Amino acid sequence: MLNRLTFGPRPGDAEQVRRLGVQKWIDLQLHPERVQENPVLESKLRPLETLKLAMWQIQEKYSPATPGRVIRPPAAQSILTPQQFGRLMNCSVEDRRTLLTPLRPEDRRVVLANVPPQVLEGLPEDWVQEAAKARQAEQEARQKEFRRLMPPLTDLLSPEEVRAAQRGTREEKMALLNSLDPEKRRQVLRVLPSEALSDLPDLRREAMAVRQPQELVNSDLIENKLYRAIYSNRQLEEVLADFWMNHFNVFNGKGQDRVLLTSFERDAIRPHVFGHFKDMLLATARHPAMLFYLDNWQSQAPRDDLPPPPAAAVGALRRPGINENYGRELMELHTMGVDGGYTQADVIAVARAFTGWTIFDLNKYAEFWFNPGMHDRKEKVVLGHRIPAGGGEGDGLEVIDILAHHPSTAKFISKKLAQRFVADDPPQRLVDRMTETFTNTDGDLRAVLQTMFGSPEFLSEGAWRSKLKSPLEVVVGAVRALNADVTDTSVLAQEIASLGQPLYGKVEPTGYPNTGELWANTAGILGRVNFATALTSGQVAGVRADLSRFNFKPPSAVAGELLGMAPSSAMLAAIEKGIQRQEATPSMLVTVVMSSPDFQRR
Repeated sequence: MLNRLTFGPRPGDAEQVRRLGVQKWIDLQLHPERVQENPVLESKLRPLETLKLAMWQIQEKYSPATPGRVIRPPAAQSILTPQQFGRLMNCSVEDRRTLLTPLRPEDRRVVLANVPPQVLEGLPEDWVQEAAKARQAEQEARQKEFRRLMPPLTDLLSPEEVRAAQRGTREEKMALLNSLDPEKRRQVLRVLPSEALSDLPDLRREAMAVRQPQELVNSDLIENKLYRAIYSNRQLEEVLADFWMNHFNVFNGKGQDRVLLTSFERDAIRPHVFGHFKDMLLATARHPAMLFYLDNWQSQAPRDDLPPPPAAAVGALRRPGINENYGRELMELHTMGVDGGYTQADVIAVARAFTGWTIFDLNKYAEFWFNPGMHDRKEKVVLGHRIPAGGGEGDGLEVIDILAHHPSTAKFISKKLAQRFVADDPPQRLVDRMTETFTNTDGDLRAVLQTMFGSPEFLSEGAWRSKLKSPLEVVVGAVRALNADVTDTSVLAQEIASLGQPLYGKVEPTGYPNTGELWANTAGILGRVNFATALTSGQVAGVRADLSRFNFKPPSAVAGELLGMAPSSAMLAAIEKGIQRQEATPSMLVTVVMSSPDFQRR
């Protein structure tokens, strides 16, 4: 139970479930507002200031940093006309001489310093030497200017200070940086290697804000996810937030989505995980993160009044047109499923309905905007439903309503939830009952979950440990099982990524699979064992786990505490084999348990 509705049990969680009773505990998790939140979580999230900012505030404060202007060599084109420059690049040696001789020597040096070496062939040797000297001087000037704007650590600090900054203790690093004036502190943090700040998360954040402001936004988002998964008492809410973020996947590496995803999760996903599916569907459809990710912000009706582009421009210029990406993924991935019964004609009609759903000032405000000038005003037919001409923004709203109430959507969403919480191939009878609830309650997701959690299939023996945990679940579950103190999540995020699940890093709109086949490979399983070994030996930076509570306890007791339930006989046999008559240290026991199928499955 705890392994399926949470990211794994912490010490004391199993006792709490037994004390409350399973159904009462589930009901509390279904109503997170009734669960008092963990004050430790609140303290962990407090420094992550980007989580509270509106999109325009994030873009204003965390736009990419520019260190200043770097000297650029004078362009040869500023001395020669485009026609002359083109002739210089392609003419004979004699013509080059004729073209270059009238120039002033300083202008000729500039021109020759900025042309390919083959252009210099056959020219007077003194011209070639002048060009080489000019190139060298320009390169040195650029390097000097760059060094002024981005001075290396050795220019900023004494040798002893460099040692303290790079290899000193936490106290030495803090004392040094606090002794610097604000501008010098920023310069030092900009060039200080990231690994030098691995044990100082606050300074790492400050350095990231100086070097890569947008990366700090992404870092806060990942820290928020991990801290909530590890510390929140409202575990089902966190599991569902992860589920729906994956369902409505947006890749954090695509342009402006790096700064739009914070709002997407906070404003479009989290408020609706226990609400009505249609509301979440609409919130994601209108959000700039989704509009940008699937290119709908550029989708517009073809303009019949525009002449075709000239032949020379074909391939370089594109006429305005409809982009089908969102229309296709909306039906295939977000609502009906690939076998939901739609056709290519429906994809096109849906794409036409969403033309004009765009973004107002992407790089500054990034707000949803319906632009009537981009909209296809003609009649559309979607899944047999006629949408009259002239509906404007309402065309997209009607499509949302059609899809949210389509029978295929009820089946697809119900099965996907059952796959997450019950089995990779969930019983059809359970999916049918969940589908009926979805239909009868207008897509009330809390009601659908209640139907599933109260079903005999969910509580059946066959559903126990039937699913392989994802890398996120394994890593977070291990940290929770040890009740570890986490002061920095960056290494945990790296571990999850190395196991195949970069957080917010799935490029394709499919999201990560809801079933376990992607994770069930030799390299992935070995990586999980290596992580367990590193965690129990104190080798995961930013995570401190006290294993002393396992001292002098028999293997069965250690396994029971980590699993939140009695270990299987196979588990105990595996522990015995793993120990192989060695002294059963807490670290060894915990590693064996966390590497076992009992811990790796839920």
